[in-house]
Parts: sequence; C-alpha cells; structure tokens
Amino acid sequence: MKRIYLLLVLVSLLAMPAAWAQKKAKALDALTPAQSEELMAEAMRHYVQEEYDEAILIWEHLIQEVPKEASIFYYLGKSYLAQDKKNLAYQNAKEAHALSPFSLDYGLFYADLALELREYEEALVILKKLLAFDESQPEVNIRLAQAFLWTDKGDEALAALQKADAFIGDYPEIIRTKQFIYLKKKDVPAAFREGEHLLENIPEESLFSWDQMELLWDLVHGLEFKKLFEQVQNRFPDQGQIHLLQSKLFIEEKNLDSACVKIRLGAVDARVSPEVLGQLAIHAMELVKSKEDWEKAHAMVQDLTHIFPDEARFVALEGDLWISISKFQEAQTNYLQAARMGNPKFEVWARIVQLDFELNALDSAIVHCDEALHEFPTEGFLLFQKGFAQYLQAKNSEAIASFEKAIPLVKDTDGWFTQLYGLLGDAYHAKTRYVESDACFEKVLALKPDEEHVLNNYSYYLSLRKDKLDKAARMSKSLVDKFPDNGTYLDTYAWVLFQQKDFAGALTYMERALKDEKQNSATVWEHYGDALSQNNRIEDAVKAWKMAKTMDGTREILDKKIKMKRFIEN
Repeated sequence: MKRIYLLLVLVSLLAMPAAWAQKKAKALDALTPAQSEELMAEAMRHYVQEEYDEAILIWEHLIQEVPKEASIFYYLGKSYLAQDKKNLAYQNAKEAHALSPFSLDYGLFYADLALELREYEEALVILKKLLAFDESQPEVNIRLAQAFLWTDKGDEALAALQKADAFIGDYPEIIRTKQFIYLKKKDVPAAFREGEHLLENIPEESLFSWDQMELLWDLVHGLEFKKLFEQVQNRFPDQGQIHLLQSKLFIEEKNLDSACVKIRLGAVDARVSPEVLGQLAIHAMELVKSKEDWEKAHAMVQDLTHIFPDEARFVALEGDLWISISKFQEAQTNYLQAARMGNPKFEVWARIVQLDFELNALDSAIVHCDEALHEFPTEGFLLFQKGFAQYLQAKNSEAIASFEKAIPLVKDTDGWFTQLYGLLGDAYHAKTRYVESDACFEKVLALKPDEEHVLNNYSYYLSLRKDKLDKAARMSKSLVDKFPDNGTYLDTYAWVLFQQKDFAGALTYMERALKDEKQNSATVWEHYGDALSQNNRIEDAVKAWKMAKTMDGTREILDKKIKMKRFIEN
C-alpha cells in the first residue's frame, strides 16, 4: 500500500491530475497558514507511521513555501536519519539550529549528528552556545564531555560532567565516564574513589567496567597499589575485580602461590569476566618451573573449570598444562573436549591437529581436519594440514586435491604459503605431473629464493629426469655452500654431478655425505655405490650396495647391481 501511495504522490506532483495535486497547484505561489498546517499535519502522520519517503516529499515541498520554518528542517533531518542518510540529516539539522538557535531539541539533534560524523569542533561550538542559556544543563554537559574526550581534553570533559552532577547524581554511565577520564589521566586513586562511590549506592555493580580493567592492567604496578587494593577490599570484600588486580601484582612478583589463590577468589564473583580470568591464568602458568608449581597451577585450572563448566577456555588451558610436560595424549583429550563444547576456537583445533602429527596419528589428523573444516570452512590452513597428512601417507592424489582447495585461501604473506606450494610440487612430481611440479617450485623460489626444501627437492627431481642439469647444479650447490655438512644436501648435489657425468666430483661429495650419519639412508648408500662403480671401484661399490640392502627403503634394482657388479641405469 505504501509503494502505491508513493507512486500516486509522485504522479500527482509531476502530472497534477488528482484533486489533491490540483489543490496544491493552486496554492503553489502562496500557501495560506491553514494550508501549511494541513500539509505539516499530513507529513507528521506519515512520519509517525514510518512512511519516511512520503513525509520527506511533503516537507521538501513545504520548505520551498515556508523557508524560515525551523521545525520543517528538524523533522526532515530526523526522517533522513531514520533512513540512515546521515549527511542529509546533518545538513537539515544545521539549518534548523541556525533558524532557531535557542531550541534545546534542535541544538542537541545537530550536536549528536556532529559527534557521530566526527565533526568534534563543530559539536563543541554548538554545545557551548547552548550552555550560554543554562550552564548546568545535564544533556548538554554530557555531550560536551563526550566531545572533549574525543579531542583529548580530559580536564574539560571532567569539568563538564561535574557541572551536571546535581542533576545526574549517581547515574552509573556518568560515573564510568569519570573513571575513564581519570584512568586516561593515570589518576588511579581518583578512579577508585568514583568506583567506591558507585558501589555505596548500587552494590550490585562492579568497581570498574571490563573495558576500564584493560586500562588498569597497564597502570597498576608494584607495592604502591597494594595498600589501595587492601583498603578497597576491606570495604567491598565481594568485589572479585580487586582479587584479580591483586593477582596481577603477585604474578609480577613471580609469586605463583598467592596469584593462584587470588585468581580462585576472583572467580567466585559471578560478575567477573571469564576472559580476564583466563588471561591471568595463562600468565600465572608461565611461572611454572617445577613439578610442585605445575600441580598448583593444575589445581587452579581445575577449580576454574568447576566454577565455569560451560567455558571451553579453561578446559583448553588444562590441555596447555599437559603440553608443558609433554603429556600429548592427555592434552589431546582436553583440547577435543574444549573444541566440542560449542563456539569452538580455531586455535584449539589447530593444536588438536598438530598433536595428531606429534603422535603420528595421521588418520586422526585427517578426521580432525574435516571436523574443524565444518566449523571453519574458509581456514585454508586446515586444508593444508589435511593434505600434509595425506602426503605423508603417500596418498598423493588425495593430497593434491586438498592442497588445491587450499590455494584460493592462502596469501603469500602466510607462513605456510611456501610449505603449501613446496609439498604440492612434491605431490605433483610423484604423479609425474612435472610441468605443474616445476611451476609450484618456481612460485616458491620467486618469493623465497633460499627455501631449502624446494632448492633440494627441485634440483633432485631435475637430476632424476636429467633435465636442466645446470639449473639443478646451481640450486644444489647453493645449499652445499651454505650447509657443508648436511648429508641430504651433499647427496643431492653429488647425484646432480653424477648425471652430468662428473663421476669423480660425485664420489667426492658422496663421501662427504656419508660423514653425516644421521642422514644416512639406503638411497645415500646406493648412490655411493653407483659413484664408486663409475669410478671403476667395483668391489667397494658392491660393499656399498650391500650396505644399502640392510636399510629400509631399498629398491629391487639393487639385487641386479650386486649380482652384475655394475651400475644399472634406472
């Protein structure tokens, strides 16, 4: 019905066929007071019924006829504000105030819009002008304090609020504003006095808002505040915030016992923020240095879990404690419980999957990644971890699918960007998709030219394919120069030289590779035998191949090499 009515109004103003429009057309040059009142009443009816388009249309017409009427600009501004057209609302509010500068309603409306649009200096001018008529006007002073705060004039803001004290009395929001100003001025005792005044009249309130507590953390240090906290605690023993502030001081003193006691006492107050408790508990846990310390911290966290049975954060904190003593299975139990309590945190799922890798539970890692992806479908890191687990299981096709899904969700600034493309390059190579494999490696090296995993694997894969051997040699040699004792890198460079027919050089680097016993493998010993063979040291080559046979990961071709006593091309 509203849309039909609006169309009729538009048509009537443009084509003028209807009776109403004809009546207005006759009066276009000079509306009588009665006609103006009639139109004003009609616009107000639309405004009250929230038909803002229709109201605006009439008021815009009326302005042309009665340009000095402040109320029209005022209600036109309010209509535009109802449509969230703040700039148009601001312009009309400004006109209303200019036409009637003594109106408190018009002035406050204009000032509110100026504050919202961050025209703070303009707001100050308006409000100071309004105060000329009544300097204790509370509604003006409250806004004036806000404008002063936004322009970093804390003293003026405080003075404005004090002028309104007789009218606003113990209104909590005003007291909170005063506390905020005192905290910005670093006057902690004055902020406490305001809080105590609030508690005297409204005992169910907290001493500070939790936003203000964040400011307090940076302001309270050392012995000077201990006495203040004790005095306030004696007056208001049920205020959990005081216990939390005291726990902060004990943590700074590295007094774990007292910190844990105060955290427990603070937790009993139902007004206390679990988030703040959790942050304090984390800092207290950092003081754990011994088994006895661990047991105290563990008892504290278990108490918090009992007090807040629906708060997953404390269950996860217990998992952190188990991690600190390498009890990975116990930690996993806690993290899974926390993740499944509702409103899970991505960080908790990340720890769960990381523990799966730590426990070598690759199937679990895949299952948990899928479960986490149900909650966080745009977290590419989970897809990367799923692909990594599949890659470690030699499920290269599945790994490729997971890695490719992660690509649109990774940025080159992410820490796992190079790992993603490096492992995807490995998986592509395993599936003989060499062009795609090389493209992945080039993408990594363009961003990080010294990426070790890619430099080593890329050069090794090129050597296996006997492709771009000069490029492979440059990449591999850069690693050997940087890590001259790394057996894996030495073996790769030796094999590149071998493919370049530099058998003497290959043998030299293979002998260096074998000195790194931690990196010795069936592949390294087989390559050593191959290099010995091509340098006409047949008996030594057979011994090396037999050594390779004693290790995991040997290839069937070794038996042929041993039997025929010569190198056999793959």
